[in-house]
Amino acid sequence: MGFPVKESIGAFVTITVAVLGYLQWKRTKRSGRFIEDREAAYKAVWQALEDIHLYVRGGTFDQRTFDDLMRKANTLLIQHGLHISEADKHRTGDYIQALGRFGSAVAQMDAAAPARHDIAVTAEGVAMPPELMAAYDTYQSARNATMEGFRRAIGAGQI
Repeated sequence: MGFPVKESIGAFVTITVAVLGYLQWKRTKRSGRFIEDREAAYKAVWQALEDIHLYVRGGTFDQRTFDDLMRKANTLLIQHGLHISEADKHRTGDYIQALGRFGSAVAQMDAAAPARHDIAVTAEGVAMPPELMAAYDTYQSARNATMEGFRRAIGAGQI
C-alpha cells in the first residue's frame, strides 16, 4: 500500500483554503469595525456642526455660547482624528468660521427685521439683506462642501 498522495494533497488544499478563509474573515472583521467607527465619528462631528448651525440661525447669537459649541465640535474632531480625513477637518474649520461670521452678521440685524425671523425659521428662499449676502453665501458654500466630504467619507454616494 502506497502513500495516499491524492488524499494528502486534498487535505492540504482543504486546510490551506480554511486558513486563508479564516485570515480573510479576520481582516474583513477588523476593517468592518474601522468603517463602522469612521461612520460614527463623522456622524458625531456632523451633529455637533448642526448644533452650531441651528444655534446661529436661531438669531440670539452670543460669542461665548458659540465658542462653547465650537469647542465641542473641535473636541470631537480631535477625539475622532483617526477616522476624519485632513481635508474634512479643514472643511469643518472653514464651515465653523463661516457660521461664526454669519451668526455675528445676523446678530447685528434689527431684531424686528422680517429677514431675521425668516432666517431663524428657514433660510431657504429668504430675501437676504445685501449686508448679509456675502456671509450667507460663504456659510452655504462651506456647509455644502463639508456635507459632500462627509457623505463621501461614510459612503453615502454608494447607496
